[in-house]
Amino acid sequence: MFAHPCPAPAGNYHSGLLHPLLLLLFLLAFSNFRPTHGEVFTLGYLTASQRRPGNLDYNRPGLTISGAISLAVEEVNAGRLRDRGHSLQFVVAETYGEEVVSIRQTAALWTQQVAAYIGPQETCVHEGRMAAAFNLPMISYYCTHRDPSNKADFPTFARTRPPDTQISKSVVALLLAFNWTQVSFLYLDDASGQYQPVAETILSTLTDAGVSIRDIRTWNTIYHHGFMDNPFEALVEQTYANTRIYLILGHYYEHVGLMVSLQRRGILSKGDYFVVGIDIEQYDPAKPEKYLRGLLLEDVEPLAVQAFQSYLGIVPTASVSFATFANEVNKYMERPPFNFPNPLGPFGGVKQISAEAAYLYDAVHLYAKALMEVLDSGGRPRNGSAIVAAIKGSRYRSAMGYHVYIDENGDAAGNYTVLARGSVRNGRNQTVLGLRPVGTFIHRNSSLSSISKALPHQNLKLFSPIDWVGGTRPAAAPRCGFGGEKCVNYTGEISAAIAGGALLLLSLVSLVLYRNWRYEQELDSLLWKIDFREVQIHENEREQQSQKQTRHLLNHLPRRLPPQSTHPLIRTSQVSLSSNPDADFRYTTIFTPIGLYKGQLYAIKKVRKKSVDITREMKKELKLLRDARHDNICAFIGACTDPPNICIISEYCTRGSLKDILENEDVKLDNMFIASMVADIIRGVIYLHDSPIRFHGALCTSNCLVDSRWVVKLTDFGLFAFKQGIEDSSTDMQHMSAKCLKLLYRAPELLRQGPSSLVMGTQRGDAYSFGILLYEMHVRRGPFGETGLTPMQCLQKVLQPQDYLNPYRPSLQPLETAFDCVSECLRECWAERPEDRPDFKTIRTKLRPLRKGMRPNIFDNMMAMMEKYANNLEALVDDRTDQLQEEKKKTDALLHEMLPRCVADQLKKGHKVDPEHYEQVSIYFSDIVGFTAMSAECTPLQVVDFLNDLYTCFDSIIGHYDVYKVETIGDAYMVVSGLPLRNGDLHAAEIATMSLHLLSAVSEFKIRHRPTNRLLLRIGIHSGPVCAGVVGLKMPRYCLFGDTVNTASRMESSGVPLKIHCSWQCRQLLDRLGGYHFAERGVISMKGKGDQRTYWLLGEDEEARTRRTYERSQRRGSRALNKFIQGTIKQAQEQANEYGIRSSLKQKNLPRNSLTRSSSLESPKKLRFAAGSLLEHHRYHSDEALLEVDSYTGLRRSSGGSTQSRYEETTLSLTLSCQSIEIVGGQHNKRRPSSYPTANTPLLMNHVEV
Repeated sequence: MFAHPCPAPAGNYHSGLLHPLLLLLFLLAFSNFRPTHGEVFTLGYLTASQRRPGNLDYNRPGLTISGAISLAVEEVNAGRLRDRGHSLQFVVAETYGEEVVSIRQTAALWTQQVAAYIGPQETCVHEGRMAAAFNLPMISYYCTHRDPSNKADFPTFARTRPPDTQISKSVVALLLAFNWTQVSFLYLDDASGQYQPVAETILSTLTDAGVSIRDIRTWNTIYHHGFMDNPFEALVEQTYANTRIYLILGHYYEHVGLMVSLQRRGILSKGDYFVVGIDIEQYDPAKPEKYLRGLLLEDVEPLAVQAFQSYLGIVPTASVSFATFANEVNKYMERPPFNFPNPLGPFGGVKQISAEAAYLYDAVHLYAKALMEVLDSGGRPRNGSAIVAAIKGSRYRSAMGYHVYIDENGDAAGNYTVLARGSVRNGRNQTVLGLRPVGTFIHRNSSLSSISKALPHQNLKLFSPIDWVGGTRPAAAPRCGFGGEKCVNYTGEISAAIAGGALLLLSLVSLVLYRNWRYEQELDSLLWKIDFREVQIHENEREQQSQKQTRHLLNHLPRRLPPQSTHPLIRTSQVSLSSNPDADFRYTTIFTPIGLYKGQLYAIKKVRKKSVDITREMKKELKLLRDARHDNICAFIGACTDPPNICIISEYCTRGSLKDILENEDVKLDNMFIASMVADIIRGVIYLHDSPIRFHGALCTSNCLVDSRWVVKLTDFGLFAFKQGIEDSSTDMQHMSAKCLKLLYRAPELLRQGPSSLVMGTQRGDAYSFGILLYEMHVRRGPFGETGLTPMQCLQKVLQPQDYLNPYRPSLQPLETAFDCVSECLRECWAERPEDRPDFKTIRTKLRPLRKGMRPNIFDNMMAMMEKYANNLEALVDDRTDQLQEEKKKTDALLHEMLPRCVADQLKKGHKVDPEHYEQVSIYFSDIVGFTAMSAECTPLQVVDFLNDLYTCFDSIIGHYDVYKVETIGDAYMVVSGLPLRNGDLHAAEIATMSLHLLSAVSEFKIRHRPTNRLLLRIGIHSGPVCAGVVGLKMPRYCLFGDTVNTASRMESSGVPLKIHCSWQCRQLLDRLGGYHFAERGVISMKGKGDQRTYWLLGEDEEARTRRTYERSQRRGSRALNKFIQGTIKQAQEQANEYGIRSSLKQKNLPRNSLTRSSSLESPKKLRFAAGSLLEHHRYHSDEALLEVDSYTGLRRSSGGSTQSRYEETTLSLTLSCQSIEIVGGQHNKRRPSSYPTANTPLLMNHVEV
């Protein structure tokens, strides 16, 4: 039935009876023999019943409970398992209460082919994981750790001793039964951490159940009532105003401290407060009075007796009929294989048996029950997952005397009792006042479907009434709330709110009435009305005919005007800027009557009306027009309504209308002028559409005026009521033709509705008018271009289209050389259906390419053009100088690729480069295994192409690191870090990370002429001192000397393919830096070095690599910033010297731009300036990183052709072999923050410049 490593010999006393009994058992077994194959299942019993020598503190739990497994195995073998022909036996594994020994015994039992584990004694986390790995069931009778409840990590673990966290379900059941949904939680948080997991589980369960936790407080030291300062005095002071139900977790004698504190404060007398106590120690029915006193006190405290009427406790249920079971366990402990003596036997006593003996007994029976279920279902009896699955959800009667339920986590759900104050008989059969059981919890199975996945619920079952203080159960919260907020009388607030609302409403009404009154006052004030007598205007016959005459030059305009004379500006002629500096305009032509009003020059437009009836609608129009102010709106000054001088006075634009400019062939309009004027018109129309005016209604070239700064301003809008009734009796053909010409700008749907004086415009109609206007600005041949038709004929074809899908519109053939966006915009604006036309914000977006690279103001563009022409000669010289500088930069760049910058600068100056000693550097060597054999099988050209592909790939990778490429000899590749710039100990990390990067790139490298061959790279790295210097005069080389170079070469030659061979010196530096993984190769013999211990570099932590990459970028950024500052100072000094040598018109008054220009007027390139924003964007880069962008030609190209195209041709074949080049190239095109220079910028592309 059992086995033991050291079985005890049987005594002589039983020898006489042993043979007859064995014979009887044999006969019984033979009589019940069935033709089935019986199997013996061995249980591995993990217990701690012994001590290590010298350890006198360990209490040896197995010494008092081990007999329970013998009793259980014997009962199982005599039951239904025997009927199936099977039996159980167990093997004892001693752990001495040590976790390490327990783990070893778990593994040893597995080698003995055990079917299940019973145990372990105390720890179970690691043993449970081992059982899961072995797929063997482990049923614990002692462990209470919460981690094994996670079936994802412990699928074969179950236990018969309930974990302490199971009590949380009973706590929630009690709170919900009394509707206590708001509690304050207090618990012991001492150094042992015994209650910490229980508290966390309770908090989580309460939150899931919807119980609100109003406060959480802890105390840190076990409290002994009557001997220490009561910590609950402060806790109650902090929480009593914000709670009614206290939940306390701790030892039972600590609950006394809380109850006494509440009683002393006097808040328990009315029954408003209540306490629910939680203790994980089993209820002691022999001493019920101890729960009303401190642990070290003998007498019950009177305050506690009164206070505990407001208390309910939740504790594990005491065992039932445990004495009989304990006697049986004592008997079996004295039998083999344990043979534990009973020291109280001579006196008629027995050893005290703990509850763990019952859990051990239950574990064996639970396993036997699950084993039979698996056997009956045809499963494998040694499948731990199947055994535990059979255990889940089962119920059994425990040796403790009550029924136990196993939940879906394989944990015994536990059996808990509700305690309340009352009279009860103790173990000495005395009636005392203490805590007595008044209820328990019943497990109610819930659906374990995949939808709910709910835990089994518990219902509170009371078998004795509870004596509530005041006769009623306390509520979780006061009726009026904790702050009385639910019972506050809001009469005053409501009255104040009503009064305030009424006052606010009255204020709003008053404000509306005041604004209306103010608006009416402004309308009636007629601020726009102007007395014509205040306007100084020339009325002779010459002025009357000025609109019909061509321009006359005003060469004799006086500089000062007499105060009594007629103002001579009222003449249609051109005014010289030099002859009239006080005038408000420059080279211009006066195209309209003008006059002086309050010392300012304004335009005057006569309105052919006999009289004006000022209506409210007209007042509103004139007020809106007077309030409209915008840079692209011609300001409305006022109007004269006194007959016969009815006119409109507005801002005077000295360059006339856009129509005049377009008809004047002497004015050359390039793309800059057209784009600027189009932008001005769009801004003006958008302002009108967003304002209360809502639309223009008469947009055409004659209503687009141009001021002295070439800014276009819109006019002739918004006076619909004022212009009604205008007399137009002219019938001559010329006047009718001009009128029809103006109507060609009007949208077709508006033309069909009636005359323009009766039909108001629309925003979609303005889009159509803008399309005609935009076409005329590009063609300069009228609104419809050269059609061969009269304006009246064109108007008729627009009004009566023959094909509504393709209505009559101007021809787009003259716009073949214009921007594509212009043609596209014209088609959309000309759409026959107004709904298909875009709004002006969309038009602005579509025409944005017209103004690419230009300044907002056309005058600024003109000044830039004037400066360009004035500096033509200097620009030509600068262009040649730039070409020379570019060649010099190319030469320097090539030199810096061959030698370090500091060494190259010394050689260029003619100085001698002295050798320099470096105390610590790291060197990288690599070569290609089998290169000689491969070279013999390939042509020389193929070998060269192959090495070029490989080393170009390597060069693109090392540019990301703080390293210097020393040389390549055949297939050998040598890189060093730590010189010529010293970087502390970082050189080892740079070489190590670079080696890992190169090794990763080699795995993806493809040989062009041998794509199926795999490239085998052998790498060696070493750290140590070297001496560096330049050797030779012809083709000077920067070489390294020292034993470190030889050792690094030996590390490479003694390595193996596709591995990084690392010396112990380099390993020490990398361990100091951290983040790298190694494998020891062992001690190897090196030529000239003897035996050396070396290592393989395996990899690098992702976090460490990210950190080093960021630090490297910061170092490079600081170095680039210092270089930029030094270069700026040097450039400023050079320019200061140039001022004394060069001479130009620009240098007389204007400061010279610090950045060079790069083209001349004779070159097809456009003149470009590096803007300040561009300089700011590249403030950490060198001069090579500044790219000057031209709005027409894009990225500047050198005279030799496209740099981009040459780069693509060079790297096309390389990217096929080395994926790293493709990655770097992709990153090169990404936009990066200006403050973060990377290895892809020209400053840092190939090496770290010094």
